[in-house]
Amino acid sequence: MTIPAFAVLLAGSGCEEQRNEFAAPPPPKVTVIHPEIRRFEPYRDIVATVEPLETVDIRARISGFLESRDFLPGDRVEPGETLFRLEPDEYEANLAIADADLRSAEASLQLTRQVLAKYRAAFDKGAATEIEILEAEANVEVAAAKVEQAKAQVTRSRLDVTYTTIVSPIAGQIGEDLVSVGNLVGRGEPTLLARITSIDPMNVYFSLPETAYLEYRRRMNEAGRASDRRGDYEFRIVLPDGEVYDQPGVVDFAAPEIDRQTGTVTIRGVVPNPGDLLRPGLFVRARLAEPARERLAVPESAVLFDMAGAYVYAIDGDDVVSRQGVTVGVALNGLQEIEAGLDDTSLVIVDGILRARPGSTVSPDAMSLEQALELIDPAAAAMHGSTEPSDGDA
Repeated sequence: MTIPAFAVLLAGSGCEEQRNEFAAPPPPKVTVIHPEIRRFEPYRDIVATVEPLETVDIRARISGFLESRDFLPGDRVEPGETLFRLEPDEYEANLAIADADLRSAEASLQLTRQVLAKYRAAFDKGAATEIEILEAEANVEVAAAKVEQAKAQVTRSRLDVTYTTIVSPIAGQIGEDLVSVGNLVGRGEPTLLARITSIDPMNVYFSLPETAYLEYRRRMNEAGRASDRRGDYEFRIVLPDGEVYDQPGVVDFAAPEIDRQTGTVTIRGVVPNPGDLLRPGLFVRARLAEPARERLAVPESAVLFDMAGAYVYAIDGDDVVSRQGVTVGVALNGLQEIEAGLDDTSLVIVDGILRARPGSTVSPDAMSLEQALELIDPAAAAMHGSTEPSDGDA
């Protein structure tokens, strides 16, 4: 049987009218923490070069034919070790002549002294004149001068003989021989034969920008340390492959003025090199540490930046989000140093930042700083608390 349409309408009019009402979504969930005090040991990595402590050019000080070479290129040499020999025959002959001239001059001096003594004895008896006495005294002076001249010639000739054997003046590593055996060297000017560079310890040169220099001095002054005292400040070297060199260095020189062209201060350090790993000309990074300090810390990812500076999202007692400007220091091992803008009672959003808006309400989930790091970046959480700084600029 077909139900009339009006009956359907009547039946529908007897039911309660159903209404659709809008239900607001729940506040977004975010993770919040209280900033906690942590120890920061900041550092600055600066491009540096390795240079030898000493570099000596080995030259022929006299002329002669190169007779022998007593080393292999690249050898380690010690002070006094023989490197080259020149043919000594000519210089040994000159020394023999100088010795003979000295004996002759000494004999002449002895004779003139005896003659002077005879003249003085004769003068006392009236058998010699005053002029003869003066001439005899002058002859003694001339003969004595010739003796001194002959002694100087012997010394010079003996030096020439010693110069035929060329020895190392320092300990270090010698380069290749620049002149082959059999060549005439030293004629006209001292011939460069080889070069020796010291290898342990090594110098490390780097330039600190003037702004970093001012900051470094300020930190040192805050820590009660005089930043110009040499030998008191250690630094580390980061090798080109990223490995931290196992030997610490010390700063032993800082330029007394700032370079006006580059705006930098030249600093030199000394680093032990017992394994000969460091080589002159090697580019490294000098890791210069600042004094350690204890400051409030939040996860590095919780700090945002815009044209107005650094800021975080914080919530108040009603869970309302607000923008809070902060002054930041260094970032190490996933932690950001907070110098101003927060205290240990602040609640900072560290996860779910994209769901937060200033003036909106959120549903906070509070946890500790370590828990937040584990949630945000497990790798940073693993490094947290390590005394060794992670690679990279602070």
